[in-house]
Amino acid sequence: MPLTEKVLTETRMSTSNSEDNAPDRISNLPDELLHHVMSYLTAQEAVRTCVLSRRWQNVWSSMMFLHANAAKSSSITSFKKFLDNVLLYRNPVPLKGLWISAACDNSDDSLDYSDIHRWVRHVLRSNTREVGIFVRCGSKLLSIDGYPFAFTSVHLSKLVLFKFIIDDCFSKKLSSGCPVLKDLVLISCGIDVTMFSSTTLKSFDIHNAEDIEHLPKQIEYLVIEMPNLVTLHIEEIPRRNIHLVDLSSVKEATIYFFEHSFRNSAVDCNILSALSNATSLKLICDSVYDEVSKVLMRDLPRCKAFDNLKRLKLGEWFLRNGCYPLLFLLRYSPHIEKLRLQLTKLGAEEYEKFPTAAAAIDPPCKEAARTFHCEKLTEIEIVYPQGDKRVHIIVRILIANISPLPEIKIKPCPKSRLSW
Repeated sequence: MPLTEKVLTETRMSTSNSEDNAPDRISNLPDELLHHVMSYLTAQEAVRTCVLSRRWQNVWSSMMFLHANAAKSSSITSFKKFLDNVLLYRNPVPLKGLWISAACDNSDDSLDYSDIHRWVRHVLRSNTREVGIFVRCGSKLLSIDGYPFAFTSVHLSKLVLFKFIIDDCFSKKLSSGCPVLKDLVLISCGIDVTMFSSTTLKSFDIHNAEDIEHLPKQIEYLVIEMPNLVTLHIEEIPRRNIHLVDLSSVKEATIYFFEHSFRNSAVDCNILSALSNATSLKLICDSVYDEVSKVLMRDLPRCKAFDNLKRLKLGEWFLRNGCYPLLFLLRYSPHIEKLRLQLTKLGAEEYEKFPTAAAAIDPPCKEAARTFHCEKLTEIEIVYPQGDKRVHIIVRILIANISPLPEIKIKPCPKSRLSW
């Protein structure tokens, strides 16, 4: 069977030898440009170009970037056969990246790590620099237990994983087996790790970590030690006490907390005090009354001056004790230029519900305010839900403490809470 027919078997298209006599300027482009065009297509779409003309028959086989999407195949079984054939029959040229996307149930016609493992090993032998695996099989998380460690490469610089179990063994082997890994993104993964340690990572993202049932007590803390990290993004890791160590190189840090971020309010975590060199800092939580704000307040006394900080975004926790966290950070950030305060509907409802809420935000017997200068602060933005009565209190506290007062913009909540 010809090469094109072997690969096209699973794409639901047949080969054709017909050629149109009309001018075909695209086909006159060099392979490098055609491969660039193909990089915007899924692997299935790219392979189907082989039926356009003789010129296109084997262009796909030298593609340097593959995005294989199971949604473009009739079933998971046909998708497996298709990707097996693509990797088997493509030309032996370096592969810049492989991204796998699939959604399946827990039936026999589904993807497991046993399928993905061989693909990863194959592409890493082709000097792949980027690997992304997005596989959703119901609530199941993919586990590499029982398989040889596939993520070992002197070329891999970016790894994105979705719905994987990440344990200490995985973390240690990744650090030692990928000496040039710079970007690591973990999305909806189970973080069964006590420490992430790396001297190579420049960017580290954890998004919406899955809650692991019966989490052992010995992994109560999650230590992140990355001396060369530049960008850190942590979003909603349940029931883990985050402890940041040696992050002096971090320039942009974003941490989203939620009500189950810590095991309890008595924990002692190093978070703010480890990010004193950041130029952009976002610390978001939805309530001023939950455990998160208590933990962050405990960390404040360890903080030194934030000499490089230019942009600051804070969630509800900044309201504690008469906006003490907000005023503390402003006082010790001499070069801050832009401040954004994010209020939430939950916080507004709590303010209406609890009789002591007003006193917590604006204590009636507090000491007289001592004004301080934020000479480079040019803009303050307060984002609030409609009807939030706390806005005027915040403005009054800012007026009493900051001199000169910059422009204050008051805006309703945007659709996306992640926007700056």
